[in-house]
Amino acid sequence: MPMDSKKETAAGLEGVTSAERSNLLGASTAGDAVRGTGKRPTRESSAAKEKTNVRKKRHPAVRALRWTLLKSIVPILCVLAILGGMYIGYAVVGKQPGGDILKIETWKHMYDLIFAD
Repeated sequence: MPMDSKKETAAGLEGVTSAERSNLLGASTAGDAVRGTGKRPTRESSAAKEKTNVRKKRHPAVRALRWTLLKSIVPILCVLAILGGMYIGYAVVGKQPGGDILKIETWKHMYDLIFAD
């Protein structure tokens, strides 16, 4: 019972057994045709997936270090942005020596200038 045209739908296959259906659909199951894969899983592919899913367990110290670095990257970038902005504002725009941004006297003086009555 070959299909004469592609316009026939699954409704036309109601009385057909699953073996006949697989022959009509080109050796793919009806479920595969609905999903659009057209492939059946093979034993080799499932064995390959199992091999790729195996993960090497890391040492607890390495895992802790990695977790700490991942969680602290945003604060580290914020501190670097503040230091970069201070340098640009004080040394480039203000034309002052760049090394002065790390001196506490400079920041006390700036605080007094900003918040003085």
